[in-house]
Parts: sequence; C-alpha cells; structure tokens
Amino acid sequence: MERISRKVGGMRNFIFISLVLVLVFLFLLDLYLAQQIFEPIGYFYLLFAIVIVLYGIYPLYVNRRLTRYYWERTKRHRLSIFGLGFIIFLIVIALVGPFFTQDPTRVNFQEKNLPPVGFSMQQSVYDLKTGQFMTRETPGTWQHPLGTDDKGRDMLAMLVSGARISLQVGLLATLIAILIGTIMGVVSAYLGGMTDMALMRFTDIMMTFPFFILLVFIVFLFGQHLVFIILAIGLTGWTGTARLVRSEALSLRTREFIMASKSLGASDTRIVFRHLIPNVLSMVIVIATLSIPGVILAEAALSFIGLGDPAVTSWGMVLNAGQRSLDTAWWVAVEPGIMLFLTVLAFNFLGDGIRDAFDPRSQV
Repeated sequence: MERISRKVGGMRNFIFISLVLVLVFLFLLDLYLAQQIFEPIGYFYLLFAIVIVLYGIYPLYVNRRLTRYYWERTKRHRLSIFGLGFIIFLIVIALVGPFFTQDPTRVNFQEKNLPPVGFSMQQSVYDLKTGQFMTRETPGTWQHPLGTDDKGRDMLAMLVSGARISLQVGLLATLIAILIGTIMGVVSAYLGGMTDMALMRFTDIMMTFPFFILLVFIVFLFGQHLVFIILAIGLTGWTGTARLVRSEALSLRTREFIMASKSLGASDTRIVFRHLIPNVLSMVIVIATLSIPGVILAEAALSFIGLGDPAVTSWGMVLNAGQRSLDTAWWVAVEPGIMLFLTVLAFNFLGDGIRDAFDPRSQV
C-alpha cells in the first residue's frame, strides 16, 4: 500500500482514488439493482464532499499559518467579504429554507398574483350581483411575503428552491469541469510531445463548438434530468481550465524541484500528483470561483428556454413564468432576476479577492 501511495503522490491521493473507485462501483451496482443505494445526485454530493475534505479542509487545517496569511490578504478586499457573506447566506437559505417555507409546487388559483408585502395591485373582479367587473385593490400578505405567481405558488418557496438548484449545479458542475481541466492541462504540459499535441487539439476542437448550443444539444439528446444537466455542463466546460493550467504547468515542469524528483527516480504519476497539481491549485481555486457564475447562468438559461429539469423549481423557470405576466405581476420576474444578479456578483467579487490574495504582485 505504501508503495502504491508513493506512486500516486501520497496517501491523500491514494485515499481519493480509492474512494472514487468505491463510488464508481456503487454506481455500477445501482445500474443493475432494482433498489437504488443512492439517488444519482447523491454520487455528486459524495464526490464533492470527498474533494472538499481532502483538498480543501485538510490542507487549510495543516497549513494554518499560511491560511491565516491568505485570509488576511483576502479580507483587505472588502467586496470579496461581501461576496463571501452573501454566498454563506445563500447556502444557509438553501439548506434551512425548505423546512420553513411552503411547497414551491403547490398551486392555489385563489391566491394568484398576490403582490409582495408593502405593495398592492388593482385587479378586475366580476361581481355576480351587479353583473359587472369591479376594480379591487389587493395588498400583499405575510402569508406570502414575496407574493405569488399566476398559479398561486409562493414566491419565497420558489426562490429558496431556486437557490438550492443553482448551488447544486454551480458547485457540482464546476467541480467536474475543474477536475477534468486540471488533469488534462497538467498531463499535457508534463508529458509534452504527441500527447500534448493530441490533448490540446482535442481541447481546441471542443472550444470551437459554441458552448451553449453544445449544451442544449446534449440535454436535448439525453434528457432534462438535473443529473444530465450537471454532467453536460461539467463535461463541456473544462476547456478553458485545461488551457490555463497547461500554461502554468509548462513553466513548472522545468523548475529545479521537478528535475530533482526525476533524478531521484520519482515516477511520472508521483510528479504530476505530488508536485505539479499542488503547485497549480491556487490558480485552480481562482478559476473555479470565477467559473461558478457562468455555470449558474447556463443552468438558468436552459430552464428559461424550457430545457431545465421540470421536476425542480429553478430561478430560470420562474423567470420564464414571469415574462408572461410582467404587466400584471412584475415581481415574478424581478425577484429571481435580482437573486441571479446578486449571486453572480457575489461569486465574482469573491473570485477577485482570492485572485488578488494569491497574486504576490498585488498590493492588497
């Protein structure tokens, strides 16, 4: 076991590969068993948790002094703190909100188009006694603090559900894209020659296809399930990461510590996983943080044009419903639009702060 762990770059990488193989084995069992072990989305959660613990929490704990240094540099970027605070708020809302809100799919036409609290709207109501239409002013109620849509569904519940879906797709699809892009970029830069040419030409071919059109095509072929949407975004969004990581790894492969490892007889696998990938992680973290907003917008766009998962309530789906009633119920489109805007802005602010913290030339 110790020999194998040395070949893959240490015990942590060995544990990661072992756990991934276990997940793959369980997934294959799920394909053949009538009773599922996990839901399909559960495998993504487990993979995300494994990566966060092994390559996020553990390094931060072991290198506490360096963590404090980078945290102090990040704190000087005030907007990144705002972004981090909003992201934490969003995560809490996504986790806790469903326990305190109504079912986002519950329909009640008697409460349709109720305005948010503090607003009121005029509605034409047919009076059976007079046989005429009468204008009635309808105020917002605390039972639906953010109002309802044209089917009487609670807007607060739909926004909470949309936050959960956006974070799921944003984090999990970005994780898949980052893993593929990092491995492709590092392997391409380190091996060079025909391998580098083949991998980069394949990357160029992938980059020639318009990302969103390719995404729509994949979802149209394989279905609108949330798992397929995450896979489609993750498997098509790694090209930029591969290019950037390759350029960084090219400058690292000629460094003295890489040459010393080769002269000591270290295997290519050990050099890639033990020396190259850890030294590009700072760039990978920045790329991941700045990629999440694009992934969230891609999922919202798919839902907006009707290619999202119909079984879940996402912000794009609410926006699609709201565009049909902008003149009578403006809040149905405005509220998810504001949430999308703030979420994308928060991740961009956080990414800028982390980028400046990792950049030694930055004056933050």
